Amino acid sequence: MPRAARLLACLALLAAPTAAQEIRIGVELFPNSLDPHWHNFGGNKGFAAHLYEPLVALDAQQRPAAALATARTATDPTTWRLDLRPGVTFHDGAPLTAADVAHTLTRAANVPGSPSSFAVYLRQITAVETPDAATVILRTAAPFPLMPVYLSQVPIIRATGASTADFDSGRAAIGTGPFRLTGFARGDQVAMARNDAWWGPATPWARATIRNMAQPATRVAALLAGDLDAIDAAPPQDLPRLSADPRLRVSTLVAPAVAGFHLDMTERAPPGIAAADGTPLARNPLLDHRVREALSLAIQRDAIVDRVMGGQARLAGQFMPPGAYGHAPGLAPPPYDPARARALLAEAGYPQGFRLTLHCQNNRFVNDEQICQAVAQMLTRAGLRTTVEAMPHVMHVARSRNREFSLWTGLWNVETGEPTSPLVTLLGTVDEARGRGQFNRGRYSNPAFDSLLDQALAELDDAARERLLVQATEIAFRDVALIPLHHQMHLWAHRAGRRHAPRLDGYTRAMDFVPE
Repeated sequence: MPRAARLLACLALLAAPTAAQEIRIGVELFPNSLDPHWHNFGGNKGFAAHLYEPLVALDAQQRPAAALATARTATDPTTWRLDLRPGVTFHDGAPLTAADVAHTLTRAANVPGSPSSFAVYLRQITAVETPDAATVILRTAAPFPLMPVYLSQVPIIRATGASTADFDSGRAAIGTGPFRLTGFARGDQVAMARNDAWWGPATPWARATIRNMAQPATRVAALLAGDLDAIDAAPPQDLPRLSADPRLRVSTLVAPAVAGFHLDMTERAPPGIAAADGTPLARNPLLDHRVREALSLAIQRDAIVDRVMGGQARLAGQFMPPGAYGHAPGLAPPPYDPARARALLAEAGYPQGFRLTLHCQNNRFVNDEQICQAVAQMLTRAGLRTTVEAMPHVMHVARSRNREFSLWTGLWNVETGEPTSPLVTLLGTVDEARGRGQFNRGRYSNPAFDSLLDQALAELDDAARERLLVQATEIAFRDVALIPLHHQMHLWAHRAGRRHAPRLDGYTRAMDFVPE
C-alpha cells in the first residue's frame, strides 16, 4: 500500500471512534430559552433534560423514579420529606445541596416574563424547609398525593440568583445532567459535551448537537443526506420510504398527546365568527352546547387519521388513551354525523350556519396545518362558511393568550402520565389564586367538574382518585369543552447502527439513543 494511502487509512481509523461518539439530532420544537424555568413548553423541557435534572424523574413509561432525590416519603398527609442523592455535583463542580432545591422551587414559580409558568406544579407547596444540606421538607395546605409526579417537571438549578439572560448567555446554564453546554446559537443549534462527572451511567456520546429544523421536509432531507443522525416528528407520509431505506431505522409510539381544538365560551363578540351574511352576531354561538356538539359531529376523524396522518394516529375522545391511568372507558371518540350536525345547528338557530375562522399552527405538531384545512372542509360541508388562518407556533401562542380566537388548534401533551394537569390547567375554572385554568383561554367553567377535580387532588388512594378523574373527564368532554381529534403518534427516524428507546412524553433526548 502506498505511504499516502496508509496514512489516510490510519487517519480514518483514528477519526472513526470520534465520529461514533457524536450524535446530531434535528428537532421540530427547538428551545426558545436555556432558562429551564422560563417557559413550560415541551421543546424547552425535552432539551433541558440534557443539562438539568428534577428531584423525581419519570421513566420512559411515565412512572416516578429516583433522580436527585433518592427517597421521597409522605411523613403525614401534608408533609413530604426528600433525601438528596449524595455526591452529586453541578457542571462547575459545586455540590448539590438542599439550598439549591429551595431556591429552585421558589424561582421556578416566579420567573419574570414567563409565557407559561411552572407555578402550576408548585402552587400546592406552602413551605420549603432545609433541616440539613441533604434533606428537604415540603409542606402543603392540603393532602397532595401527586407531589412526586409534579416535582418531576421542575429542573433543579444552582442557587446563584441568575436571570433568564444569564442562562441564555450560557453563563448560568449549569445543571447536574448527563451533558454540559458548550455552545448555543439562538434559533439554530445547541452544542453539548458529555458530563463525565455525572452520577448516572455514562452516555456513549462525547458530543451532542441539537439543531432547529421546524420544517418536516428539511429534517428528512438532512437525515437522508447524512447531515443528521436522528430526527423527531418524522412526517407520516415519509414513513414508508424511511422504513424501506436500509441506512435508516424508524421508531414509533402512541402518545398521550391529543391534537384538537379549543373553543371560546365567553359572553362577548366572538373573534372570527359572524352571521352567514357577514353581519355581527348578538351572541357567541359556541356558548350553545348544540353548536359545540355540531362542530364535533361534523368532523370525520377517521378520515383525518387515514388520509392526513397516514394511519399514524389513533382516534381520541379524551386526554388519556385506552389502558392509561385516568382513561374514561365510557367516553368513545365522537362519531361522524354531518346530518345530525346540520340538525343541531338549525335547532340552535343557525339553519344557514355562520362564518367561522379556524386559527391554526403550522409548525407545532405533525401535519397541524393540513389537519386544520381538512377540518375546515368538513365544517363547510356541514353548513358553516369556514376560513383558515395558519401561523407559526410562537405567534399562535401570543395571540391565543390575548384571546384573539374563537376556534383554534392545540396539542395537549399529558407529560405526567395521568390527566390531572390538563384537567386543571385547560378546563378548570380560571382562578389565579388557586392555580386553576392557566391555559383555559376559552373560559370553560362547570362547578360539578371543579368539585370532582378538588376531590381528586386531595384523594390519597390511587384507585379512588382515578374514579374521580374519570368522572370529571366525562363531564368536560360531554360538555364539548374541547374538541379532541386524535392521539398523535410519536415518530422518530435515525441512522442504522443506533438503537432508540422512545418515551411516552415524546421528548427527543440524545441519551435515549445508543450505538448498537
